[in-house]
This record gives sequence, C-alpha cells and structure tokens, in this order.
Amino acid sequence: MSDDFGIGAQVVVRAAVPGDPVPWPEEPSGVIVRSGGSALAGVWGRGGGGRMWWVEFDERQFNSNGDGPFLSAQVHEKFLELAPPLSDTE
Repeated sequence: MSDDFGIGAQVVVRAAVPGDPVPWPEEPSGVIVRSGGSALAGVWGRGGGGRMWWVEFDERQFNSNGDGPFLSAQVHEKFLELAPPLSDTE
C-alpha cells in the first residue's frame, strides 16, 4: 500500500503481479478523482487489504470482460502505479 496515492495523483493501471490478470488490460493512464467507498478505512478481503480509488481515464477503456467503454472506474490500489513525471522538455 502506498501513501503517495490521493486525489489528483496521475496513475497507470497495471497488473499487481506480472502475469496476473488485470481488470483493465490496456494499462490505461488517468487521474484519481476520489476515494472509493470506505477506502479511507481500508478494505480487507480475499485479496488482502488496500484502498479503492476512482480513476478517470485519459481515454475511454474496456475492461477485461469486454464491457465498456468506461470513462472512469473504481480501481484497487494494488493495480495502480504513480505515472512517471513529465520532463521539462515535454
């Protein structure tokens, strides 16, 4: 779990462990727009603990079931990575 995630963070949705299925197979980028449900209290279940975040994607996305396109979705933080910072020349 990372304390770096929060509203306004730019993120990329990736597999939690290489080779594991990911709910968003195109590895979309986006921005966290709000916490998900009881995220601040933490969520515990079969997959362990962690927070949920609402991510607004940069482009509409289809999930691993082929449903969509979605502009935003609730994503467990185990699937999130902070996006790399933009350089000053970009």
